[in-house]
Amino acid sequence: MNYQSKYKQSGFTLIELLVSVLILSFGLLGIGGMLGYALKSNSSSYLKQQSVQLAYNIIDRMHANSQMAISGSYNINNLVTSGVATLPSQPTPDCSAATCTPAQMALYDLWYWLTNEVAAKLPAGCASVTTVASGSNTLVTVTLRWNDSPAQSKLGTATSSTATGHSNLSQFVTQTLL
Repeated sequence: MNYQSKYKQSGFTLIELLVSVLILSFGLLGIGGMLGYALKSNSSSYLKQQSVQLAYNIIDRMHANSQMAISGSYNINNLVTSGVATLPSQPTPDCSAATCTPAQMALYDLWYWLTNEVAAKLPAGCASVTTVASGSNTLVTVTLRWNDSPAQSKLGTATSSTATGHSNLSQFVTQTLL
């Protein structure tokens, strides 16, 4: 008689089961960490993509009203490093409902862009537009700045403040010729 085959063990032991559950839980923690990092990166990337669209929006408005852009009517600077940027007051007439001169359209474009787009789509969003004559062309520089802390702290990641008040200020700058 073969005693070994009679007492042969089959199935999992309790220790094997606990080890497999421990390995599985470490794997799930790793996956959770990767998902959290992806969420934070996605939020930050979304804000960067918004800033690119906003910069090209004002450049398109300047191309449509190029004489006023060349003369410097689109120059504005409300960049801040902390707090909320000062927004211009709504110009009259409302160029979305009335016929405007090119100068009035430039004021309306800047007001609409800063209040309804930059300040509305970027956290603590502010911007500047400068034009400089460059030979027979005009160099346009658009700068957008926003506080990226909300995206960086999606999962409660601690951030430290700098002397300017925000450690997570992000900025997008683009230049083009008119």
